[in-house]
Parts: sequence; structure tokens; C-alpha cells
Amino acid sequence: MSMSVLEDSSELMRTTVYHRLRSDILSCVLRPGSQLQEKQLCERYGVSKSPIRDAMLKLEELSLVEIMPRKGYRVRPISLADARELYDLRLMLERECVTKAVEIASDAALAALDRFRDVDGSMPLPEWIGYNRAFHGAIADASGNARLAHLTRQVLDQFDRLTTMSVSQSGPEGRSRFVAEHGGLIDALQRRDKRQALALSRDHAEGSRKRVFDALADLSIVP
Repeated sequence: MSMSVLEDSSELMRTTVYHRLRSDILSCVLRPGSQLQEKQLCERYGVSKSPIRDAMLKLEELSLVEIMPRKGYRVRPISLADARELYDLRLMLERECVTKAVEIASDAALAALDRFRDVDGSMPLPEWIGYNRAFHGAIADASGNARLAHLTRQVLDQFDRLTTMSVSQSGPEGRSRFVAEHGGLIDALQRRDKRQALALSRDHAEGSRKRVFDALADLSIVP
């Protein structure tokens, strides 16, 4: 086997481990505040220490983990302050995305949002989280502003842990209700009813905020 093939295989493994760790943290499979040891992580993901260390350095840059010298790692807790800041930022970004989507998105771009209407609320939670992120990301893309869309998607990535907390207690009926809220927002966007679209977007985010803060009050993951 050539050296280039070995290098490509090693890089693929490191990338895979990073994305698996990131996904497990954002979906709360690795719970906020939990301590992690290299040996345990190596066994869990079936790799050596090197790709684990590389992944953890990247995750530290995203403020998802803390590196604890001689003690391992800790998944960063979800704090009330972080949650407030994220929701404030989300509300500002989504308001701008919705406004621009109403004003400048093509009819075809808005029609393409129909793919988010018929979603089974009983799908596994990780899949639903992915669907939810994709829906809000599609609205950001419809804004026509690439930088705004990129920034919004970065914030949405940070929201996976909060979204998990928001919908995990709702069950399939609750998730179906959230899909219906998405449908109402799509209707308003396609009618280019800016006032209604902004109101629905705000109410949807505020409902999520309330559920998250109710959940944070009941969990021992707030520092």
C-alpha cells in the first residue's frame, strides 16, 4: 500500500472520529458536564489516542469540550448564560433571514421548502434534530445572503443540544406539532406575508426557548 493511500486512510479516520464525537456531544449522547477519559473514548470509537486527541482539540475550539490536564476531558455544561445568548443571536439572525427570504427569494426557492412539510413526528430523535436543523438552514439559504446563511448555520449547529432538550420530552405528538408550525411558516413565506412570517418565526423560537429553560431548571447540567 502506497504512502499516499495510508495518509488518506488516516485522515479519513480522524475526520470520522471527529464527526462522531461532535454528533454525540450535540445530540447529548455524551451528556453535558460528563467527564471523558482517553481510554474509554478509544474503546468507544475503536481508534488509537491520536485521532481522539486531534478531535478533542477541534471540539475545544468550538467550546464543546474542556481539556483537563492529567484528568481527561469534560463535555461543556449547558449554562443559562450560553442558552440566553444563543437564543438572542438566533432571533436576530432568523428575523433577517425571514425578511430577506420574503423580499428576494425566488418562487422556486420558496416552493422547495415544501419538502419540510410532511415529516413523521415518530422518527428517531437524532433524525428529527437533523430535519429541524435542515429546515431552518434552508430558510437561511433562501435569504440570498451567503454570509448570513453561513453564520446562521454555524449558530444552528450550536443549537442541537438545546433542541434535543427542547423536544425530547414532547414525544411524537409534540414533534408533529412542531412540524405543523414549520408548515405555517412556509405558508407565510410563500405568500410573502412578511409580518405573519416574522411573527410565526419569533413565536416558534420563543416556544423553544421556554421548553429549554424549563428543562434546564430540572437538570443538573447548569454550572
